[in-house]
Amino acid sequence: MKNTLTSLLIILLSVSIAFAQEVPESHRLSELQIELEYLSDVYTAYGSEVDISVGKQPLQELLRNVAKVTGVNLNVRGADSIEATCNFSRVKVTDLLYFLCKEYDLDLDIVGNIVAISPVVRLPDPPKEINVSYAIATGRLSLDLSDDPLADVTKKLTDLTGANFLIPQTLSQHRLSGYVKDMQFGEAIRSIATMNGLEAINDADNIWAFYSTEQSTINLTSSYKRHTPFSPAELSIDSLGLITAQIGRGDVQDIITDLCEQQRLNYFFATPVSGQTSVWVREVDFETLLDVMLLGTEISYYRENGIYIFGTRSTEKKLTTVEVVKMKYRSVNKLSEIIPKSLSDGIQIQEFHDLNSVVLGGERAQISRIETFLRSVDKRVPLVTIEIIIVDATKQRIMQIGIDAGFGKDDVQSSGSLAGVDLMLNATTVSKLINSFNGFGSINLGQVSPSFYLGLQFLEDNGIIEMQSTPKLSTLNGHEATLKSGETRYYKETANNFYGSQIPVSTESFLWKPIDANLEIKITPFVSEDEHITLDISIDQTEFTAREESEAPPGTATRSFKSLIRVQNEEMVLLGGMDQNTREKSNRGLPWMARVPVLRSIFGKSKDNKSEHRLNVFIKPILVE
Repeated sequence: MKNTLTSLLIILLSVSIAFAQEVPESHRLSELQIELEYLSDVYTAYGSEVDISVGKQPLQELLRNVAKVTGVNLNVRGADSIEATCNFSRVKVTDLLYFLCKEYDLDLDIVGNIVAISPVVRLPDPPKEINVSYAIATGRLSLDLSDDPLADVTKKLTDLTGANFLIPQTLSQHRLSGYVKDMQFGEAIRSIATMNGLEAINDADNIWAFYSTEQSTINLTSSYKRHTPFSPAELSIDSLGLITAQIGRGDVQDIITDLCEQQRLNYFFATPVSGQTSVWVREVDFETLLDVMLLGTEISYYRENGIYIFGTRSTEKKLTTVEVVKMKYRSVNKLSEIIPKSLSDGIQIQEFHDLNSVVLGGERAQISRIETFLRSVDKRVPLVTIEIIIVDATKQRIMQIGIDAGFGKDDVQSSGSLAGVDLMLNATTVSKLINSFNGFGSINLGQVSPSFYLGLQFLEDNGIIEMQSTPKLSTLNGHEATLKSGETRYYKETANNFYGSQIPVSTESFLWKPIDANLEIKITPFVSEDEHITLDISIDQTEFTAREESEAPPGTATRSFKSLIRVQNEEMVLLGGMDQNTREKSNRGLPWMARVPVLRSIFGKSKDNKSEHRLNVFIKPILVE
């Protein structure tokens, strides 16, 4: 029962705090004090005492320290800019909270033992009532004004009488004071205007305009006379705001005025607009019609704060505007370079990379033409991934059979392989073989000369070497993609230098010089509307070959390929290939004996070598959505 009463009391106090801004300040503070006293009775931590001495300390930091020392639960909202200054000794937490609420216009929201502190939210003052009365039957007006804004007074008059008023921007907050009673409408308006240093003028269409009597340069009588409004068959606007016009010959200012009034658009003529035009359009928007209708004339316009301002180009400084055109699909980088010079003359163009936008400054009609051009090129740029397969394959077969013997200038070392007979025997080895046969019966082959050698070959070698590289490149349509991969080898270049004239001293220096062997691929794709892709391809491949000598630079072999092809999306094609076939077949030995199939292996030597080398380049472009 006690908990129920406690909860009910807290709810009632919270409700009273929530509506504190609607009651006097003294009553709000009294309610806060009652709530804090109850809080200290229920939760003893809020009745504890603290010592505080701070100067211009943020309120949030101050209460955080108080909560940390005393163990209470405090939360600060929306008071980041408040800095507190106080110097208290042995002050209760509840008294401190009450002082802060009173001193810094704060409010409390209490939930259980949690206290939330925030600035007081006050309701705005109700708008001042404009004291105006109008008798519809007699058309007489009464005004009792006391420092009321001109814009508010004319709005009230329009609501009561239906009359329309034009107020320059500079006079919208002009203050009116004065009292007239039961006067004719026109006489009352002119009287109240004169009392406040203004002049009120009424035209034939019962539209009132206020001017300052100090603006003597303003022509208060307009030379423009409105013609008969156009019929719906000549000028109409549908529910989507699209305009259909079939006007054989019409005044430009009349057309603009009718369009603005039908669409309830704010407009202002900075200078008189004259000229005749013929318009035949169907379902176009307002600004497109203006751009077309005013093209080639001296009339221009721009929009500022929802108001369309019209005038001649002689007032160029007044009719210039700035537009920010944001690109939706393509990058703004180097976009200004593709705008035709016929459109960009006299227009300031700045690329704004942070927002992927183009900032245009200048005459409004010309900016509109550039904006139309930019929208026409703002398309999604296709992304192309290109798969390349470079196949370099070599297939060879070597067959050598026979005996080769002779006398060499130098001693020959015995060497060779028995996995497929390929042996070279010197004189010592041959003599040992002969000695192994000597002693069998009457066989005695003797010895051979020290420079004698004997070669035995009965060898077949088959092999396939295949190298395949598969680089991949991705790039936007119309942009070059480059891939470069390779290695660098070094060779030593030695230089001998001589110093001195009488006794030259020789010095030796060397320098390591690099040689590169790279695979470089350059591809530029161009995607057509039917998703065929034109590829401009350049491939250069350099490989190292064997060195002629150990200190010599490494040799290189270069192969190049350049082509322009057109393929379908995801279609693989063979860009080019080179096949090289080599066949070597020879016999050497005793005359006539070397021709006999069996004997030529004993009395001669035969070769039958075959090599096939193939280099192919395949390519497959893939259009990424």
